[in-house]
Amino acid sequence: MKFNVDYKVGDYFTGVLLETFKEAGISRPRVRPVEMFAEDVRVEFPRSIREDNPLGTKFRALVKVAQKTNKKTGKKIGDPYLVATDKTIDLVNDYSPIKQIYAIPVSDRLYKYVSETPDIIKNPLIRLRENAYKNSIVKVRTYKTTSKGRSTSTAVHSYAIQRSKGICESCDTPAPFETRNGTPYLEVHHLIPISKGGPDHPENVAAVCPNCHRRTEKSKDSDQFNNDIIKKVLAKEKEMGKV
Repeated sequence: MKFNVDYKVGDYFTGVLLETFKEAGISRPRVRPVEMFAEDVRVEFPRSIREDNPLGTKFRALVKVAQKTNKKTGKKIGDPYLVATDKTIDLVNDYSPIKQIYAIPVSDRLYKYVSETPDIIKNPLIRLRENAYKNSIVKVRTYKTTSKGRSTSTAVHSYAIQRSKGICESCDTPAPFETRNGTPYLEVHHLIPISKGGPDHPENVAAVCPNCHRRTEKSKDSDQFNNDIIKKVLAKEKEMGKV
């Protein structure tokens, strides 16, 4: 395997177009670059995002050229590959694969591939919601090195953003601006903070504008203000029904 150009391990490239696909002989869905790199280069990519979108879905992301090595000998293991930086991954909204095929996990590394029902295709929020509940984390692991380093669910985060439909789930006003890929900018707020034992769960997150997010932390009425958001989110989830 060779890159189209002689890139070095450790180099970063921004806005690289990527897509999910099914590789022959491998069960799990994988990700490959569509441009700049050779077709057989593979991309380390969040599992939850691969599962939440049909095969052929395209993303843009900041990627780093990586290479596994033996810790003792320093000898290279396998081929170079790309690592997509989680927070830079943007869905290409103006592209959607014609054939909607999803990878459904059967076990940890075994998947089946199915065509979704018309209702779920018409309303992708249904599937996002199911995945958010399935991948929710009741007790979020915090890293010892920093109180801010936490392992949370991408599925829950994505669902909260989609559930909001671009409207702040606190003040009910449209997102203040759109991101570079054209999506409304809102921030995902944990209603009961993870630092206080709050879960990473659809009923404990709200997609809010930056102003409301700061108000939940800095204002004199922050507790009451946050409680009001909790009531709104619980009412919204109750209206959507059980999962």
